[in-house]
Amino acid sequence: MTNGLEIVREVRATFGPTLTDEQCGLLTNEVAWRLAQTDPAWGVSTKTTGTHATLPNGTQIAHDILHYRTTNTLVDILQAAGAASVPQWVEVPYHHDPARPWLAAMNPSLWQAPLPPPPSPSVQAQLTEMQAQLRQMAFQLDLISHNAEQNALAAQKTQHELERGLAVTLRGNVLSRASGLVQVQR
Repeated sequence: MTNGLEIVREVRATFGPTLTDEQCGLLTNEVAWRLAQTDPAWGVSTKTTGTHATLPNGTQIAHDILHYRTTNTLVDILQAAGAASVPQWVEVPYHHDPARPWLAAMNPSLWQAPLPPPPSPSVQAQLTEMQAQLRQMAFQLDLISHNAEQNALAAQKTQHELERGLAVTLRGNVLSRASGLVQVQR
């Protein structure tokens, strides 16, 4: 029995960051199809209850389980299937459920993975406008922060100059009065 983890990784890379149950089913079917090209014992596990996927032709399968018919070995190929769907290769106990028989994988070229619909033009325009507004707000916050720093430095400088100037003025006033006293006494 071949370990197909590399194939799981290759097929997983063709999907987005998270997968729906149906996308997991398409991925599982494609992995089984590729493995079956060298060993026809590879297939999928039929499943109509619980978490499962419905392929485009209506067939319902376990969304992340390969079935190796020769030994009735099951392989779980996705950790957190239906979400992050991280590739893995973990053999799991055979279920012995007659309602979950082996099924040959179907040629994936017969259908394409359903992609989520693109955002409508109005939603895309709103997102673009919001991104522009966020960039403008970030620029304004940077400018405010810069101005606040400059204002704080200017205030410190002014305070220092005022303190220095006040001391000079007071000393000048004291000297001026003292010399006035000296002149009057003459």
